[in-house]
Amino acid sequence: MRNRLVLACAMVIVPLTLASAQSTLPLPTDPQAQAAASLGGKAFGSVDFGGRWFSVDGDEARHQRYRDLSPGGYVSDASFTRRGEEWTLSAQAWNVGYRDQKYAAEYRLIGRLKTSFLWDQIPMFISRDTRTLYVETAPGVLRIDDSIQQSIQSGATSLRNWEGQAVRFDMRTQRKIGQMDLVFNANPSTDLFFNVLNTNRSGQIPFGGDFGHANSVEIPLPLDNRTTDIKTGIEWANRQGMIKIGWDGSYFDNSIQTVIWDNPLRATDASGLPSQGLMPVMHSNTLHYVHGTGAVNLPGRGRLVAYVAGGQGRSNEPIPASTINTALLPVNASRATVEGEQQTTVAQLQFTMRPVRPFFLSAKYRYSDVDVRTPIFTTDARIAYDANRSAVGAETAYHSAVRSSFDVDGSLTVLPFTALKVGAGRYDQEFTNRHWLKTSENVLRASLDTTGHSMLMVRALYENRSREGETFEVHALGAGELASIRHYDIADRDRQRFTLIASVMPGTMVGFNASAGIGQDEYPGSQHGLLETDSKQYSVGMDVTPSDTVQFNANYGWEDYTSASRSRTATTAAQLADPTRDFRTDYDGAVRFFDAAIEFAEVIERTNIRVGVDWNRATDTYAYQVGSSLATPQPLPDVLNELLRAEFSITYRLSDRLQLGFLYWYDDYKVEDFALGETTLSGLALPSLQPGGAVVNTNALLLGYLYRPYTAHTGWVRLTYRF
Repeated sequence: MRNRLVLACAMVIVPLTLASAQSTLPLPTDPQAQAAASLGGKAFGSVDFGGRWFSVDGDEARHQRYRDLSPGGYVSDASFTRRGEEWTLSAQAWNVGYRDQKYAAEYRLIGRLKTSFLWDQIPMFISRDTRTLYVETAPGVLRIDDSIQQSIQSGATSLRNWEGQAVRFDMRTQRKIGQMDLVFNANPSTDLFFNVLNTNRSGQIPFGGDFGHANSVEIPLPLDNRTTDIKTGIEWANRQGMIKIGWDGSYFDNSIQTVIWDNPLRATDASGLPSQGLMPVMHSNTLHYVHGTGAVNLPGRGRLVAYVAGGQGRSNEPIPASTINTALLPVNASRATVEGEQQTTVAQLQFTMRPVRPFFLSAKYRYSDVDVRTPIFTTDARIAYDANRSAVGAETAYHSAVRSSFDVDGSLTVLPFTALKVGAGRYDQEFTNRHWLKTSENVLRASLDTTGHSMLMVRALYENRSREGETFEVHALGAGELASIRHYDIADRDRQRFTLIASVMPGTMVGFNASAGIGQDEYPGSQHGLLETDSKQYSVGMDVTPSDTVQFNANYGWEDYTSASRSRTATTAAQLADPTRDFRTDYDGAVRFFDAAIEFAEVIERTNIRVGVDWNRATDTYAYQVGSSLATPQPLPDVLNELLRAEFSITYRLSDRLQLGFLYWYDDYKVEDFALGETTLSGLALPSLQPGGAVVNTNALLLGYLYRPYTAHTGWVRLTYRF
């Protein structure tokens, strides 16, 4: 059936000249193929419907993270197409009525118009086991019952006494995406474009609402925002070149721009002890771009393409108060609204040519300037966690950046089907308010490609990059950062990368493939921060087709990652200058994966069978080396993530139009993670009450979100009807 659907879809876009040429061939005997080959407006398509059952032992939310496998009836993979001599209308639908449903439609008037519509829902199921004492009394306002706060503040109870009052809820988010595209052919050389993309996100996510390190709180942060992107343009093209001019606009509207939540330990405000917290989230903003693209063909099989764009981003929402604690003096700020503005300029120039067939040359220059023009924002004091007020004022630091790059590559066909390519590049960046004001990176690369050969394909690439910073500004480091630390994204770095992809087909029945990737990053100027990283990836696979009815494939891969970083633990100026308080973190990660599948097509008459397996296992190890002034830490256990998916499907063709099928999935997920494991977080109130341990006052309120394993079974009984 899949072959027939591919054939039907391909015939939708076959040029009319080919369609008329094929009219002299014998017509297909399959009813659906006859409708697809016809230009008389006859409808054809298919629909897959039936029932689904689902059971899970363990973490149901993780199993359905970005999908909806709820049991019940379902309609999916439905398609409808009608074709006339000058037009085509098609529509599709997937998982109708469920959280991850999707719909698409397209209409084409050949040579004049193309319009399409998409509706896509993307769920994110975070947890089914989360619980909270908070109730959202208004958008962005999270409250705890006053009697709970008063009882804990008086010392009569602790958070642990109220843990049983927490209400369980499903933590989810939902994206709803609507998109419309329109292309109008004004004449053979001119097209008009219009696109609208609207994305709405709602739901809740886990979020830290701390009142200081001694009073940690997790809240279900509510989301309700919308992004609308609009793109317009006009394009004129002929054999000599092309010109395109357009305008793009993006509008982000956040219905919840601040969040207020209660302190579970306090009912009344005091200095250092707030009863509630206030936090800004994401401000609404707009972004506009005007852009143009031009291309011209040159002698020597050359082509020059230029692109230039200018944009402006703005936001002028009210700035929330620095604190909601009534026991603290208010903070005086330099202004009441954001007055945010950003100017962006982008340009790109690309030149390609092939003066003689064995030689190919390309060069590309890129430039971007992100100029933040938001006025400096100052205050006469600082307030941390709505608790403590410092008389030292604050001043914002904005990060503008200018980036430019130049790449040149040359390719020479040294043997039949084999090309040698060498290239070089230069990347420059200039910043404001970063510890390096400028970085420069030189790149050298060489590759060998063997493609187009019926039995062999090889692609190998080696790349060497070296980045150095200029003009170090120690005052641009963050508060409390060591003078010897370097931020890895702009630090001095030496990088080497090698990748290889190869496939061999010694015959029509068997093929082999392999890949390798080796990389190393070193940060020679970084005494603290990220020091080095290494990565290795390998895979091997094979495809075997002993006959037209049997096909088998298998792949195995292994990956290894290591990194090293150094930091210093300190609470005083003397400790900050003491190198014996350094500690080093060595990370070692290993990934192993295997997948295989075998398919039998019509080995049994009218029957197709497929059996597949997909296995992934990842382990992470953290080891610490500490200076002589620090106590030796207890080693952390390894982190484990392992997922096994086994699949079996069978379909039986009842007739040319109707097919009966059964599909079964078995999923088994194992996880051991000390960060969010049950051994670390045994309840909502922390510190956890350990068996036989002393009872202590709790000072943290969590949501109960954990990494938990699961075993799941999912099955479908399905009928596929083709018309």
